[in-house]
Amino acid sequence: MSQPGQDGAVHEFFRWESQSWVEVVADMNTDEKAYFMPVGKLKSHFAANNSENLSKIISEVFESSHPPIDPDLILSDHTAIFCILLRIGQGKYIEEFARYEELSDRRLPFDLNHPPEGFPELDDDPTFLERFCEKQWIYCVPIFDGRMLHKHFGQQRLLPITHKQSCGAKGMADTDVIKVYGPHNKLLPAGQATVRFVPITSFDFIC
Repeated sequence: MSQPGQDGAVHEFFRWESQSWVEVVADMNTDEKAYFMPVGKLKSHFAANNSENLSKIISEVFESSHPPIDPDLILSDHTAIFCILLRIGQGKYIEEFARYEELSDRRLPFDLNHPPEGFPELDDDPTFLERFCEKQWIYCVPIFDGRMLHKHFGQQRLLPITHKQSCGAKGMADTDVIKVYGPHNKLLPAGQATVRFVPITSFDFIC
């Protein structure tokens, strides 16, 4: 399998991405940190200059000036999927994923034990699904909104919590406050002030 050059469009994208991560709290019980990439940032980057950034990457991946997939199709439903594939060196398989709604961004994260219908099985890469699922977490961080109460996430799921701080108050022992990454913070109705800190004990899915 050929690999993109170290000075090409894919390498430049990885360089940009490494400077654009959002740092989040990986474990609410420790100070461990992790990083995620907001899909909104990805789409803005790819769409710049009339999608020139994305077009160059696609052409490099397929080694063709006339690749078999259109940038607009990736931008509409498969932006995160494409980035995951790039990260595991299988970008050319975006053509296979783009055929299925079940393999689109809105269906992430995929279940390693029960992959969605249509997920490619590669004879030359038996770890394809496993490696895909390992990388998917940094591209499928949920948005917090008013419907999140009592929702639970698996331990592997990264959450858009950029800061936590103990805030013991009268009658509220062992209470933490958290700060949520702005674009992923939809906890208050439109028109109200942006929430900055939220009592962690009021959300079962964080505990």
